[in-house]
Amino acid sequence: MEVFDVFGKVVDWTLKTKEAFDLAASVKHDFQEATQQAQMRRFREAVKIAEKILAPWAGKIYLSQQWVKQVFLGDFLEQVKVTLCEWRQVINEADTLVHHAESLLETDTANPLQTQVLIEVLALFQKSNSLMCDRYFIQSVSKCELEILKRQKFQALVGIAEEYTQSLRFQAAVKKYLEAQELYQTVTVQRALEFLDSQVKREEAYEAILKKVTVASVQGRLGNASALLKSAVTDFPRSDGLELLKQLQRTIKGKKQFLLGLTAEKAGNFQEAASLYKVAQAILPDPTECKIRLGLVALKTQDWAIALSHLENICGEQAAYLRGFTYAQQGNLQQAYLEWQSVSHPDIELNRLILKTMSQQQRLRLLQNIEQCVQSGNFEASQAASLQFLQKFGSDKLVEDNLKEHIQPRLDAAIWQNTDWEIIVTRVEEIWISQPDLITLHNWAVATYYHALETHSVVSIQNFIIALSTALANLADDPAWQKIPWLGTQPVDLESICLGLKRRIEEVIERCKDRDPNEYLQLRDIQRLEYLSLHLMKTQPNQDIKINNIRLPPSCYNKYFHQWQENLVDVMEQNQSLLRSLYTPWGLAVAACLEGDTHRAIQLKPIVKPQTSIEFFAEPLVAYHEGCYQLVQQKWREAMIPLKKASTEIKVSVVWQQEIDRLCSTQRQKISKFKEHLEFAQFWYNLLGSQSARSYFAEYKAEQIWIKLANQQISSFNALEELQNIKQIDEFNPVVLDFIGKVRLFQEIEIMEQLLKNNKFEEAISLAKKSNHQRVKFKVAEFFVQILSDSVGRKLGDLQMIHKLGRFAYEVCPDESAFQEIYRSLKLR
Repeated sequence: MEVFDVFGKVVDWTLKTKEAFDLAASVKHDFQEATQQAQMRRFREAVKIAEKILAPWAGKIYLSQQWVKQVFLGDFLEQVKVTLCEWRQVINEADTLVHHAESLLETDTANPLQTQVLIEVLALFQKSNSLMCDRYFIQSVSKCELEILKRQKFQALVGIAEEYTQSLRFQAAVKKYLEAQELYQTVTVQRALEFLDSQVKREEAYEAILKKVTVASVQGRLGNASALLKSAVTDFPRSDGLELLKQLQRTIKGKKQFLLGLTAEKAGNFQEAASLYKVAQAILPDPTECKIRLGLVALKTQDWAIALSHLENICGEQAAYLRGFTYAQQGNLQQAYLEWQSVSHPDIELNRLILKTMSQQQRLRLLQNIEQCVQSGNFEASQAASLQFLQKFGSDKLVEDNLKEHIQPRLDAAIWQNTDWEIIVTRVEEIWISQPDLITLHNWAVATYYHALETHSVVSIQNFIIALSTALANLADDPAWQKIPWLGTQPVDLESICLGLKRRIEEVIERCKDRDPNEYLQLRDIQRLEYLSLHLMKTQPNQDIKINNIRLPPSCYNKYFHQWQENLVDVMEQNQSLLRSLYTPWGLAVAACLEGDTHRAIQLKPIVKPQTSIEFFAEPLVAYHEGCYQLVQQKWREAMIPLKKASTEIKVSVVWQQEIDRLCSTQRQKISKFKEHLEFAQFWYNLLGSQSARSYFAEYKAEQIWIKLANQQISSFNALEELQNIKQIDEFNPVVLDFIGKVRLFQEIEIMEQLLKNNKFEEAISLAKKSNHQRVKFKVAEFFVQILSDSVGRKLGDLQMIHKLGRFAYEVCPDESAFQEIYRSLKLR
């Protein structure tokens, strides 16, 4: 029988061990499922799974289960317990918020005009919903939102209805109140509808009168319309009626002034008539008649320019006839003929024929005048006459060719015969401005070169840099370089020509180097801007701003913008932000940054705030380079402001981020004080949030918390909470994890000391045995050994108590070498 009993126990132990193994095998899988539920904020489901995991291992368990637990699960179940506590805490916090929300909801009076309580309730439900995913929470949020929207709609409808009521639009108010009543039945809305019922009849009577007034106004019975409307608005002073009455009264007054003007005009009092017409023009809603009469008065006084100013942009044959008559009086027969083309009156045909004959005679006289001026050698007069002809009669090949091939070359040659380069450059520039093309550009560049050599003034050298840079921008388009006889079929080396011309700029600028450093720097700034723009224009073809097909670099564009703004052609794509920025007030600073002279860029950047989108592109670009420059100088505080300005652009540029990371890493090495480390780490983290910045910031924040804990400025529980928050910044940072471990050790020691102080030895031993920290185990064991030693030394206590104290120490710390002699003496091994 004893054999069978032993065999039965073995079988039982084997079965229970198998069950324990099966349970242990499913524990980690189940906990993973619970963790997944927690990640989806389904903490109630996660808690159920965790409780199910822990249940078989709680309380008294079989020896086989205990063995499986210790060997295969180790501290895993303790981890489950800790996590379960955290999840329960989240549930408790969410449920507390919901209970508070439900209590607050009970105070709501269901008044549709009040939403404050519901808004507060919604905030609590939303917060609980953000903590934990729960169907009741979601339904509560949705229900609150719908009720708030419904009340807000009701309030809006009632508000609009009240506005309509105040403005005497009672029918519209009734519609809004009825819409509001569909949402909520309230006494206030019902009383408003009862009041409006009688007011609607008044409004209908007023609108009937308004229709009669409109008909009378259209028929020209303005006096009757005004009297009728005045009576109506006295009883029903609605804004549209009052405004219409003012308009009618203004029109009556304007008509009166217009009639007085006609009377004065007929009497020959033109000045008085013009004054009266201007008063009427300012009052009447349609001033066309007044403008025509003012034009006629000006014609009668032979003030042709004033007549045209009054008659311009007026449609109709009368205005066209008067304009044509005015042009004819001015001698502009071609324009007069064009105006009369649109007049269909039969009597005008004869006038058109006369104009045509007179125009032909005038054309012939102007051609003869040009010929006589050329024959007499008066080329300036012949140029003026040619331009006058082209202005009056439009394009004419004979006149244009004569001007271009004969008159203009003679004038150009006369300019170069002068010995005063100041006069030459002024005249050549005037021609360049009025007629920008490759020839006038070439002449301007040559003139500015010799003028700069002669005067050495900063202005003359600036003009030379601008002129020659513009010529370089158009070098490839210049036909002078297309066919050079002595080269034969060999292509022109434009690159070599370009370098040669640039050397001329260098030579002229270098002459100012020792004279005035500031002027020298200004010239270098312009040169740098122009060279960078030339490079970008070359690498990005057809991305430029032109005048008459001449490509304009930034300095030339800005110098003559006001003279050319109506004729400039911008073919640069909008995404060419860098090239476009060179044409703005930020251009000099941007060029300096890109060429590596950030110190100069800081001096050149505009003081005024950016206005256009391109300037808003340029400002952070300069700010980034300024910030990097300050970091190179180890002046990180000075770098803060510019880098913050460029923070948005830095976040989208990997290259910029890498450079700032590199500079910040260098700057970090130069800091010695802990406080400055902390401030710099905060700045670096806020700016970039890169891995380097996160690690640096997390380490110093963690150290700051440890210092506070050491100085007893913060509790260990608050310290651990803050460290856990810091861990979110850099999850696997070894320094942060080390500090978390230290604080947890500190907490365990605090708890142990409190338990031992309160004589809760068994609880202290139990926690010490579960602890992962050898120092905690040693401290508890040391406590019992110390009491044991004191008892033996003072001959206090009996042998049983001494043995018990030794047993306590041995259970916690059996392998500690410092206690082995005591263990042996008590035969605890």
